[in-house]
Order: sequence, then C-alpha cells, then structure tokens
Amino acid sequence: MRFYLFFGFFLWLAATLVFRFWGEELIDPNRPLIWFSFILIVPGIFLIMNFLYRYRRTAAEDRPKAAIMVAIPGMLLDLFSIGLHSAVFPDLPAANLHLFFVWLLWAYSLIILGGLLGSKTKAAVSR
Repeated sequence: MRFYLFFGFFLWLAATLVFRFWGEELIDPNRPLIWFSFILIVPGIFLIMNFLYRYRRTAAEDRPKAAIMVAIPGMLLDLFSIGLHSAVFPDLPAANLHLFFVWLLWAYSLIILGGLLGSKTKAAVSR
C-alpha cells in the first residue's frame, strides 16, 4: 500500500503545481473552464484509479484502502497549502478560495468513492 501513498503525494504535487500556475484561470466563476474542470475530473479520476488498480493488480477488497491511501497525502498537505494560499497560490484570488475548496473536496470524494464503489461492484461480480 506504500505505493498508493507515494502516488497520492505525486498526484497532490501535480495538482498543486497546476493550480499554482493556472489557478486563476481554472477557478474563475466567470469562465466556463471551472465547470469543465468539475466535469472532466470525474472520468479523469476514474481512469487514473482504475489504471492503478489494474497495474498494481489490487484486489477488489483492497481498493477502498488503496483509494484512501491515495487521498490522504493530498488531504493532509492541502491543510498547509490552503493555510499558506497567498504564498502557494499567489494568483488565485482570495474571493475564489471557496470554489477551490469545493473543487478539492469534489476530487478527494471521487477518489474515495471510486474505491468504495469499485470494490462492491467487483465483489458482487466475483460471487
């Protein structure tokens, strides 16, 4: 399961860099890009997580734990990145931080929910 922790860290790092450099464009309520990012993250997370499960040959009953291991590093590190948002995300206006919080919660929820639902579906099929 250590692999999933490391992957979660690198996923958090990649997302943090994207929002550091392009956060102003991605989290702008007056642009349609914000809604596309909310929509496109659903298949994106689904594809990434399913690829990982297949690549690592993760059993269906281990997928919830793996999903949590992917989400936890980012959730913990975002406590600091959000707390230091003016330094980490200098171009992201403070007025739009609530949308960023929602985006983060959406992403982490999808990761964990995908692990939970995927385990039930696979377990039901194998019976």
